[in-house]
Amino acid sequence: MAEKRTYTGGRFMMDISGYNVGFLKKFSGLAMEADITTNDLGASNIQKKHVSNIKWTPGKASVGIGMGKGMYDWIKQSFDMGYAAKDGAVTAADFDYKAQSVIEFKHAIITGVTIPKLSGDSKDGGYIDVEFDAEMVRHTNGGGQVIQAGKTGSKQKAWLCSNFAVEVGKLPCKRVASVDSFTWKCAVAQDLVGTTREPTKHPAKLTVPDIKLAISYADHQAWADQAKAWFIDGMHLEENEMDGAVIFMGPDQKKELGRVTLKNMGFKKFSDDDMEANSEKIKRFNVEMYVETMVFEMKEVDA
Repeated sequence: MAEKRTYTGGRFMMDISGYNVGFLKKFSGLAMEADITTNDLGASNIQKKHVSNIKWTPGKASVGIGMGKGMYDWIKQSFDMGYAAKDGAVTAADFDYKAQSVIEFKHAIITGVTIPKLSGDSKDGGYIDVEFDAEMVRHTNGGGQVIQAGKTGSKQKAWLCSNFAVEVGKLPCKRVASVDSFTWKCAVAQDLVGTTREPTKHPAKLTVPDIKLAISYADHQAWADQAKAWFIDGMHLEENEMDGAVIFMGPDQKKELGRVTLKNMGFKKFSDDDMEANSEKIKRFNVEMYVETMVFEMKEVDA
């Protein structure tokens, strides 16, 4: 009789604070790892090796707009307060969706949220990458119960990277062709103490990324006038900064699914595309803007 092979990498589920993460495309990380110290011994010509510290590799999840309340609250609170520590678990199942193993994590802090590149000609589904650092991780047996995704994410429409809109102050933005991928980051520091093997984790530094836009040349004049006022005329004080947003739109380009609100924006760079003779490429200009604060918002979130 042939051996029954029921394990597959495609049956898995994640929850944050007891809420299922819907529209979860993939997950990786939370591996056991050790720092190794070597001692060089002169006479024996052999290096002796010892474990100095143990740690867990960062976890990384790719989630869609219908991510569920637990993941949404985690991202939103991290953007609002700089960090938010959450507990959660990732369950791996066999071909029959019976749980085989569980990775539980405690006091995890989001270290990065990456919005994919948004472009009008993209055919890619939209997924947000969430990376986090956990203070404690435990690998346990799944118990064989059937995993169920529940209703999380059921109300959300599929989101494509071509379904987006942009707002920047009062500037014309309907012809924004693309928004480069950007990553909100929070660096984490470890507090290593001699009485415990697992260090505590603490937020150390917050980094809000720049926003890079490619825009049709039809709107060049309005943006060029604003850039001249900013760079040349000296109108780049705090009161001249602008607010804006990168908006995730539904398939009909009318319904708003969510947004990243951008506060206190200012010009960092203004340039034209490279020019090439006999090129049939649509002419665009490029704008890079700094942002002081970002706010993450979703319009519909399932529990």
